[in-house]
Amino acid sequence: MITKKQEVSAMDIRNEIVDMIMLEMQSVIDEMAMERLQTVLLDKLDKYEISERSTEIVVRDGTAEGLLRKYLATKRIEGKSERTIKRYADLLSTFISGLDRRLHELTAFDIRLYLSMYKEKRKIKNRTLDNMRKVLSSFFSWLHDEEFLPRNPCRAVKSIKYDKVLRLPFSGEELEKLKSACTNTRDIALIHFLHATGCRVSEVVSVDISDVDFQNRELVVYGKGGKERTVYLTQVASMYLERYLKEREDGSKALFVGKGSNRIQKNGIEAAVKRIGERAGVNNVHPHRFRRTLATELIARGAALQDVQMILGHEDIRTTQVYVYVDKKNVKNTYDKYAA
Repeated sequence: MITKKQEVSAMDIRNEIVDMIMLEMQSVIDEMAMERLQTVLLDKLDKYEISERSTEIVVRDGTAEGLLRKYLATKRIEGKSERTIKRYADLLSTFISGLDRRLHELTAFDIRLYLSMYKEKRKIKNRTLDNMRKVLSSFFSWLHDEEFLPRNPCRAVKSIKYDKVLRLPFSGEELEKLKSACTNTRDIALIHFLHATGCRVSEVVSVDISDVDFQNRELVVYGKGGKERTVYLTQVASMYLERYLKEREDGSKALFVGKGSNRIQKNGIEAAVKRIGERAGVNNVHPHRFRRTLATELIARGAALQDVQMILGHEDIRTTQVYVYVDKKNVKNTYDKYAA
């Protein structure tokens, strides 16, 4: 009779196997294919019993590479996106491949030296370097918390200072220019959809026509970590979307399609939006800026920060605060209204 402990152990081993395969394949297939591959592997492996011998091999893998696989497995279980996991895997694999000693022998000085050499070799900005530091810190914090290491060498490595760039939303005039520069119904529907919903570009890619409730002008999207939330359409966005769908003659279930009537991908949306920006004469046009614009507009019109957080799908309200641009004119008007 298989005990509950043995069942849990077998599940851990299956997850280990899946993660090893995913790590090998992440450089050759896209994010959507990765998610499908993970689902198929877990489904197929669930039909097989994992032998005790396999348990010995996998569970006792205490190499740096083995610990990295366990860390990535943990992040996947926590709901991190495949894109984020791939970034962690790439950065940490590069770090581990250059080590000349074991993980438990590393000191804070070693981490600082690595970051310094990484910056010099890659010619990256401090902002990018600090993101690298955060990934290393997350990895070593996990190793320490899980008792794989007696101490965390990253704990003494301070954050790296960098100049924070003010990320502005689109102005009303810029939005009108972008909409006027659209040359087909798909592009005008896409611009209105991005502005109305504040969706991440990865979320837009995965939306199907059947996901949209036109009667209530809303739809459910799946954000980071597969978290579900409802976003909304304005009357104008809904109108342009319906017009676009009526003109389509393909059989795709995707809400937006690209070349060959296939589901449009992330780079396709980014390229389309960039072309519209160039025709409109608007600088720095990318899908994420519509998300920031929606957040700023909602707050300026009196929306509660918590409601904006829900609409954008932020786990931490502090992230929402970063998104919102406060116009100095609005601050002055508020002062004039309430000051004695």
